[in-house]
Amino acid sequence: MFKGRFYAVILYSLLLCNTCLAQYADGDRWYNNPLGFEPVKLHTSMGFILPAIAVGAGLLFTAADKGGTHKMSVYIDNGYSWGYKYPYTFLPQINMGFDYQLRKWMSAGVELELLYARDAWNNTGGVAIRPFARFYPVNNEKWQLYFESGGGFVYLVDQFPQPTTRDDRLGTQLNGITRYGIGAAFHVNEQVSVTGSVRHLHISNGDKKGAERNPSHDSNGFAVGASYRL
Repeated sequence: MFKGRFYAVILYSLLLCNTCLAQYADGDRWYNNPLGFEPVKLHTSMGFILPAIAVGAGLLFTAADKGGTHKMSVYIDNGYSWGYKYPYTFLPQINMGFDYQLRKWMSAGVELELLYARDAWNNTGGVAIRPFARFYPVNNEKWQLYFESGGGFVYLVDQFPQPTTRDDRLGTQLNGITRYGIGAAFHVNEQVSVTGSVRHLHISNGDKKGAERNPSHDSNGFAVGASYRL
């Protein structure tokens, strides 16, 4: 089991290394975007492609847990993040989803997210769907520690972000959404756990309509919630 976790950490680190060398987006500091991804690379690579490769490689090159059964959990959490660039958008979220334990050190799932973007220029809500993967360096009877990353799509009632006095670009209603972070689950009993995490969130359309229509949003925050193992 230790070997499986060790190989997973090495594999994921190798997959990330090339992207980690990317420059920060203009105005970013290391604590704004801890992994240092450019917005487009954050969306396309960190958000979905790299976790998918890591999960696929993990399934191919590591053995299934002996004597164990695959476990599925459903969860709900409340998240809050604050944009670190003008206009410093506040973005509360309600997240609901399921998580399927593929290995003791790795799981995958799908999340439905309701979010609300509010600042001096934006006042809109949206719904997102986001596949994700989690990797567990700690997973025992008392608690779990995991790294999570996932990317999907978000549709907002209004175009987002709206133009401001510092950026006259207008965003779009349909965008990509990426989130990565570190979380923990503390087991109340065999089925119920309380959860907490810190996260980085990115919303943009990946320049699909050109850079002049992609002002993007980046924020950091946290979430608390609960999960139930079926």
